[in-house]
Amino acid sequence: MKLKLILSVLALMCVFVCCAGAEVYINEVMASNGTVTNGRSDDWLELYNDGSEDVSLSGWYLSDKAYDAKLYAFPSGAHIEAGGYLVVFCAGEKVTDGQKGALYAPFSISAGGETLYLTDPEGNTETVELGAQYGNVSSGPDGSGQWRYFENATPGRQNDEKGYEARAQEPVIETAAGFYDGSVSVTISCAEGQKIRYTTDCSTPTRSSTAYTGPIRVSKTTVIRAIAVGDGLLSSTAAASTFIINDAPPSDVAVVSIYSDDKYFFDSKTGFLVKGSGKTPNYDQPWEYPAQIEYFDESGQRQLSQSVTCKVAGHSARGYKQKSLSVYARKALGSSVFACRFFDDRDYDEYAAILLRMTSSDNHSCRMRDAVLAEISEGTGLYYAAGKPIILYINGEYYGHYNLREKANKDSLAQWEGITDEDVIKGCSILESNGMDDFYTVHGENAEWVELVNFCRTHTLDSAENLNYVLSRVDVESLFKYAIFGMLINNYDADNVRMYKFPGGKWKFMLHDIEAGGMNQDVVQTVNQIIKPKEAEIGVYPHPVLAAFLELPGYRELFLQMTAQMIESNFLYTRDVQPVYEKWINALEPLMPRQIKAFPYTGFTMGEWRSNCRASMSRMRSYPQKVIDALCVKLNVTEEERERYFGEAMALLLQYN
Repeated sequence: MKLKLILSVLALMCVFVCCAGAEVYINEVMASNGTVTNGRSDDWLELYNDGSEDVSLSGWYLSDKAYDAKLYAFPSGAHIEAGGYLVVFCAGEKVTDGQKGALYAPFSISAGGETLYLTDPEGNTETVELGAQYGNVSSGPDGSGQWRYFENATPGRQNDEKGYEARAQEPVIETAAGFYDGSVSVTISCAEGQKIRYTTDCSTPTRSSTAYTGPIRVSKTTVIRAIAVGDGLLSSTAAASTFIINDAPPSDVAVVSIYSDDKYFFDSKTGFLVKGSGKTPNYDQPWEYPAQIEYFDESGQRQLSQSVTCKVAGHSARGYKQKSLSVYARKALGSSVFACRFFDDRDYDEYAAILLRMTSSDNHSCRMRDAVLAEISEGTGLYYAAGKPIILYINGEYYGHYNLREKANKDSLAQWEGITDEDVIKGCSILESNGMDDFYTVHGENAEWVELVNFCRTHTLDSAENLNYVLSRVDVESLFKYAIFGMLINNYDADNVRMYKFPGGKWKFMLHDIEAGGMNQDVVQTVNQIIKPKEAEIGVYPHPVLAAFLELPGYRELFLQMTAQMIESNFLYTRDVQPVYEKWINALEPLMPRQIKAFPYTGFTMGEWRSNCRASMSRMRSYPQKVIDALCVKLNVTEEERERYFGEAMALLLQYN
């Protein structure tokens, strides 16, 4: 390596102690990455070959530990071309779902500052001492040879000529964000010696954006985003506020405003909220982009303003104008959590991610079934995503009624289970549908589940050894309750099954996308889909584990008892079901006229919406009795057993219907 000695009196100081005889060195570092690619946002470092010949990296090593300088060995075939760059992602773990052909080291880079080591085959080591790093900002030698921060990260390319020694302080938008009649004058301030640049079109402000010279008059709904700049200073992070003019919500409902550059949302080539012109619609791409979000509670007070990443969520509904959005808190963008108590039915007030769910847009839509049915499950012990109705604005434009939901992922499951160990959380496996194929692996691995299902298909559980084997791997209570709840809401869309497991734990089931419940009248079809012989072909519902237990008289009895218990505790119509529906109907009714006008589709009027709600409620009233009838046929329940298991439940159904 050529000698690269870079000294600085700054806290960012980075010192190279280079390897004689070679010309490869660490050229750029991102210690807190907020750019997401294929679901990953790993730290990274970039190597540069300053020589005139290609260099094989066989026998070279990277590390962040002095006592183990050979922590990461470059794989066979790794090389760096003359004058070329090579990016190594520092993932902090073994990576199996990374970019094809990319290099992943098993250590991460501390944003608080640490030392990196690059060792050549002769044992010569380059030492790079990093000071504190800013989130989503890279650093490296600039055109002057000094180690500086860059406004633009350039992985795999030449560093920017201009670098910065420190960062400007984020400006303050002093006028409160929120709802105004007529107009509002917006005042922004910044640190002494710095200047403000701002935008009003939702784009990310830059040094060339409009200069702030005094209060900004806002007379229509507008998002103002502002940064501070200064001589020799990296641009600050962006402050932002939404001012909603003459458009206060018609009832006590929370409001979310989310915004980003047009290229991320609406551009025909890169925007994920439009179809675009490519073979694959833009909204079906796995793109995850930066944005900012604000949350205003039911009283109109802003409770959250935060930089985030977001992407389109869901499956078949992506083609509608309204699209569900998954929104993620990212440490590199300011915080790894949303510190906000969104939901009254949760004991915690921090969330790693949230879902802006557009709800169904079919002709049977109530725009609330998934959330209502999930709420009815309260007390069963099954995980469900909490929810509430909101009005959404995207880039300052009204985007209609959505339901704000807890994002069902490893982090929310860990909160539900009371798990705080980060390593355990990372090891969570989440599967969907029957879980028997890698395609159905949402997170983690499915090998243990596949082994369990195949065992249940080929073995009976009438021996203690076989029974204990299965009991040690699946939570029977969760398995039974999930199946029972699915029948009682008549969830015919069984493809939305999800199961999860934390290291050292058992497989459990979670309620996920149960929008299809409360629709289909054919309860027998749903019961037959969930309960069938274990040797039957595995469809989208993973029936063999349940079937293996139902072959045993004791577990058959337990299953019937638990069905009766769930009816008695969660499905008595006037006590349990009707109040939840009516709460949501009362919340949505003031929102629906504007929603229908802004997003019309065939056969859906205000009258249709009310009719759909009544129909869903009526079906939910009838399902428990129908499930009892179908289950008794399916499991060959005698009249004596029927009375024993369901006599009290049937009497209560009559009382509360």
